[in-house]
Amino acid sequence: MLTTFLRRLFREVTSRLPWRSLVEQPAAIGAPSITVSAEVTSLTPTAGPRTIVELAELSLTYAPNDAWAERLAAAYELQSTHATESTSPDAIALLQPLAEGPDAVIRQMPAAAREALAICDDTTLSRRELSRRLERDPALMQGLLRTANSVAIGGGRAAVVGQDAVLDRIGVAGARGVVLANCVDGLLSHPGGEFTRLANETWAHMIRSAPIARAAAPAFAADADEAFTVALLHDVGKLVVFDRLSVLRAKRRRAVTLTPDFVHQLLQVLHEPLGSLGALQWGMGDRAATAIGTHHRVAASRGRHPLAEAIFFAERADHAARRHEPFDVDLAWSEGKLTGTVNRASSALQSLPTAA
Repeated sequence: MLTTFLRRLFREVTSRLPWRSLVEQPAAIGAPSITVSAEVTSLTPTAGPRTIVELAELSLTYAPNDAWAERLAAAYELQSTHATESTSPDAIALLQPLAEGPDAVIRQMPAAAREALAICDDTTLSRRELSRRLERDPALMQGLLRTANSVAIGGGRAAVVGQDAVLDRIGVAGARGVVLANCVDGLLSHPGGEFTRLANETWAHMIRSAPIARAAAPAFAADADEAFTVALLHDVGKLVVFDRLSVLRAKRRRAVTLTPDFVHQLLQVLHEPLGSLGALQWGMGDRAATAIGTHHRVAASRGRHPLAEAIFFAERADHAARRHEPFDVDLAWSEGKLTGTVNRASSALQSLPTAA
């Protein structure tokens, strides 16, 4: 059953635009143009080093269910006051299942997917045995090779051709992150039309952010492999909304009629708590859920959280590169109230491999 599931899942997922574009995309993140003040070396651009006690006082606390209730109320306010969607049947129908609670809209991970992830979580397996297990399924091997050799992760380096080389490049935890991301992608339906393009762009952004987050993680005292995995799914809440659009489209038996402006605003309002609750449901743990739920570092979620800060930094870097703009590290540091080592994060960006 596991082999059949993985074969089907990776055949479907690796053929989709986000994963295929990793190889074909010419403008992926490498070593972006950055601006940073050379003299900045402390935990923040404007403050000296803080003590352990002070950092503990700044530690971030996050309650995803409370955040969800707050953001859902904001979503209804957005819909009711929107110029074109205040009376839209599709907008009302989209929000209705969300009001039933996150469990009503976040899909459960199938047993076979959980079994696939358990292979990577089995600490009794040696690296060699893990490689052999992964190599038993050609489709799984193909998916991992595609990711390891992608522009975003391979960055123009020589192609890897075996599972041992894949693990050398992306690590055991990185391999688990790729399997997890593929499992989540297999769960969620694409909404069709213009919304599918937006969903693909969301996947592409998360995939590009992952190697940046891993490289920058030590600057925030975050675990590099965990940062890689969480960055791969940090905007997954948007995909949950797209999934609900696909369900609505199937029920209506027609395209969903919503303005791009409204959908964009709705995604911004809902995706952090939805992604956080999804992370908990899919077994990613509290730390990952908090990072996903607070990665935008808005005023209410700017306490110290190394993983969330690494994701914020990676996301800002990718957005700048996508727009072909210099990345102002100092500005990102200030706006995100980051508490790591700015020069170390900047050096990590510059060390990333570039596309050939």
